[in-house]
Parts: sequence; structure tokens; C-alpha cells
Amino acid sequence: MNSGDPVPAITEKDATGEVAELYADIRRTLGIPLVNLIWRNLATMPGALAWAWLSVKPLYESGQIRNEALALIDAQRLPELPQLPHATLRAVGVDAQAEGAIRGILKSYDRSNPLNLVAHCALLAILRNERADKSVRPAPEKPQTAIDVTLPALVNLHETSVETAELVRAVNRLGARGRDHILVSMPRHLAHWPGFLALYWALIAPLDTDGELHRCIDTVLADGRARGARLASAIRQTSQPPEESRDAIEATLDDFCCNAISRMIPVVSLLKQAMPRIQMTG
Repeated sequence: MNSGDPVPAITEKDATGEVAELYADIRRTLGIPLVNLIWRNLATMPGALAWAWLSVKPLYESGQIRNEALALIDAQRLPELPQLPHATLRAVGVDAQAEGAIRGILKSYDRSNPLNLVAHCALLAILRNERADKSVRPAPEKPQTAIDVTLPALVNLHETSVETAELVRAVNRLGARGRDHILVSMPRHLAHWPGFLALYWALIAPLDTDGELHRCIDTVLADGRARGARLASAIRQTSQPPEESRDAIEATLDDFCCNAISRMIPVVSLLKQAMPRIQMTG
């Protein structure tokens, strides 16, 4: 908790032994520069991280989770947001270098969140013995390359300004319907640029107020559950979840899927949509 994580978690810098090895394997296999909070939370439960990761890793390696995650993103029906002019970013203190870093953050979460939603919904389906609709065909195969991005450090809200901390909490409430007990990580990455957090809130808050964001979240969660249930039958269980952690694993997976990951998928897609057009030089 020293890094400001809102739930019990083992940070990447504090990970040692098997946990550090699993974290490195997650980053390498997913092709992303970070280990998301849900994995860091599972690492605090005896045997949970190893069971969860080793259960779904073969589906990442085969491309099945990747294909379903890409299809989930493509299936979204998002409202139209205006595309911000570059001058808007500059006016709130986001220079060209910061803009590149923000694009990298959005790109990383746009990759990791759909992967995590599908994978963790598959694990939930196993724990709950849920059966898939076999009439639905698997997602078509699509290639995907690793993301070459260095993410800034997560901002600890206890070590930043009161105004920036409140902005982080404000954007975290968007789409949460009062269930904002999980402080998702992306706003803490973006907290290096409070002006961008203000734009984030201004763009997404109206959709939260009129219910459009909630519709997008519910649709993504239902789609993730369906895709996860379909993939669950492909998971070859080499071990059972640790008995002492089973209930906690199920509760954590359900909480993160319902109250964190599913609400951030459309938010990230919308913010990407609103980013200024990339200017070509030369």
C-alpha cells in the first residue's frame, strides 16, 4: 500500500521470487509494459496469482484471448466525441512530449484492459461452472505486436497536490455508479498532467450524467462474460485454485470485472477518439 495502491497489492518494484517471475512473464506474454492492478492484487493471496496466470497463459500464447479482446473492442458502439485540437492540450500544459506519453498510456490500457476482462471472465466461468453459448463462433484471428512504451510512475495521491488528487478521484467516479472503491491505475499515470485529467473529466462526465457511459459499460461487461465463458472450455486445468484463496479469488475477479475493467474499456476508447489528430512532419 506504500505506493498508493487502493487495494492490497504487491507492486512491481517490490515483487521478488516467484511473484517477480510471474510479473515478468505477464509483461512478456501480453506485450505490455505494466502489470495491471488485478494481477498485483491476486499476488497477495496464497497461490492465487500462479493459478490464475498459468491457467490462462496458454490462451494468450495461442492468440485466443487476443482475438476475443480485439473483437470486443471492435464490437463497441460508442458515442461520438469531438476531436480536441492540439491547442487545447497546449493550453492545459500538455506539450508535445507529454502528449506522446499520454498516447502511450492510453495505448497500453487499450491493450491490457480488454485482454484482462476476457481472461478473468474465463476464470470466473470456471469457478462458477458457467456454460457458454456454443452457437457463437470464436473471434477471427488478428495479429498484434508488442507495445514499446515506457510508462511514468504511478502517482501516489498522498504525495501530490490536493487538487490533483481530487481530479484523480473525480475521473475514477465516472461510470462507477457509487462503486468507486477500486481506484483504477490509469488516472494515477495521467496525474502527471492535471490539465489532461481536467479534459478527461470534461469529456466523459456528460456521458456519465446522461447514462450513455453506463450503457457502454454494461454492453462491454456482457460481451466480456460471453467471450470468457466460451474460452473457459479451452482452459486445461493443471491445478485447482488454492482452497484457502478460492472465495477471495472469485470475489476479486468479479469485483474488478464489474467495477473497474469494464468501465475503463469504453473510457479509454473514448479518450483515444478525442485525442488530436497526429500531425505529420516533413
